[in-house]
Amino acid sequence: MYNSIFLLIFLFLVFPLGSNDLGKIRFNGTATDLETGNLLYKDFHEETWENGKHVSSIILYKDPEGKIFAKKKINFLKNRTLPEFQLEDYRDGYLEGGVLQNGNSVKLFVRRKLEDIIQEKVIEAGNLSALDGGFDYFVIDHWEELKSGKKINFHFLVPSERDKFLFSVEKTKEGEYKGKPAMFLRLKIASTILSMFVKPIDLVYDIESKRIMEYKGTSNINDENGKSYKVKIVYGFR
Repeated sequence: MYNSIFLLIFLFLVFPLGSNDLGKIRFNGTATDLETGNLLYKDFHEETWENGKHVSSIILYKDPEGKIFAKKKINFLKNRTLPEFQLEDYRDGYLEGGVLQNGNSVKLFVRRKLEDIIQEKVIEAGNLSALDGGFDYFVIDHWEELKSGKKINFHFLVPSERDKFLFSVEKTKEGEYKGKPAMFLRLKIASTILSMFVKPIDLVYDIESKRIMEYKGTSNINDENGKSYKVKIVYGFR
């Protein structure tokens, strides 16, 4: 039910694997099943940068055989923590996204299957809020607070529910990750009742670059039965 909360909220500031030409940064992540370790999919990102600013991204999702099954477009121009985006899964026609209106108002929309109508609703995001890939910029904007050990409460916008939910993010420790100094964060929903369904997300960020290196938790990509994958996603870095 809350499968759209988590994935790609953490994927946009990964240390680049590939080329950086003409304002383009390309990299990919590998998602494996949390329990079995089996490969589930890979996501291939292309970021567009202008004058040192990340303005947009295109993400292609490929299955283990290399076939593209989903695509996401995201635009950070208007608001980097509340970016406009659209995700479409070609397998069943699932569609979700958000469009920034006046101020911090956001139109959230979702279509469960290709034959369904698109459902949408405009909500007020509030001052401390994030949407989809804007979560990474939320982390950067509050980096020093998180590093000092402060717990930060904020609203996360969820297109699949056309609503916002109170979450918290805080540091669990600092340590080494693959030879690099890292900060380990945990994201969890504030509601005791909803926490029975929405499990915590664990994240690892490179302290020097402030880029995410690992993600563990619920994916916004579904399996063939329409249920959210539970994934570990690892990103390469130099």
